[in-house]
Amino acid sequence: MDFMSIQNLNSYIKNLKLQSQWSMKQQTGQYNAKGTTLEDWLGDSQLQAEETAPGNGGDDTLRKIHQKLDVGGKLTQKERDYLQEHDPEAYRELVNQEREQKAYEQALRRCRTQEEARQLQIGRINASLTRVRAVEHDPHIPLSKKLEIAMAEKQRVDRVAESTREFVASGDFAELPTRSEEIQANEDTVDVPVVTPEEPDRAEPEHDSPETEDTAPALETPEERKVRRARARAAYAAAQTPAQPAMDTMDTRA
Repeated sequence: MDFMSIQNLNSYIKNLKLQSQWSMKQQTGQYNAKGTTLEDWLGDSQLQAEETAPGNGGDDTLRKIHQKLDVGGKLTQKERDYLQEHDPEAYRELVNQEREQKAYEQALRRCRTQEEARQLQIGRINASLTRVRAVEHDPHIPLSKKLEIAMAEKQRVDRVAESTREFVASGDFAELPTRSEEIQANEDTVDVPVVTPEEPDRAEPEHDSPETEDTAPALETPEERKVRRARARAAYAAAQTPAQPAMDTMDTRA
């Protein structure tokens, strides 16, 4: 896992939240207000801002749903239905992220080496970090929009981490060969001589030799077996996976 990238993303989000907190204090005049956590304070401040806005009565249920999503929580079916009805845009984003997570899990199963799986994970994390950095210093994008984008990318990274942990815990990652094992297997395959069985002497009677099968050396090394199985699993996963559209895009307009 690219811990440095994740740490950079979390630090940026923390700074954005602190800036948002100060901005909300200036707007509401509550300079001494505090919550149990920063997220609680931000949620309470956002709710108060919504309640004081013209024509907006606020929605405590929706706020709690958003807070649950922000910390990587799983919504119940009732919460999903409520989100779909009261915040269709956020619901579409949730569905898109779930599709991305499924596509990532399918991509993991198509990997043929441990290094390939690690690079896939790092690539997804760095893509999220790149999208955040693209708006970080843009003066035309409001702070609230930057925080929204950063939180969406954090959710993407959290889902990647979750799927990767499950992939490792299942044992699928350990069954993948390393790159060095793959190279060794390819070399062993080249070095194995092709043995053509001799034509039996028709004049002599045929006899079964029980020692022949027991003493015959195994022609497949452990590395070759591991590589063969990994390639078979990857080919099966590829055959079961429908074509996926490009998902590493995001609207960063203010």
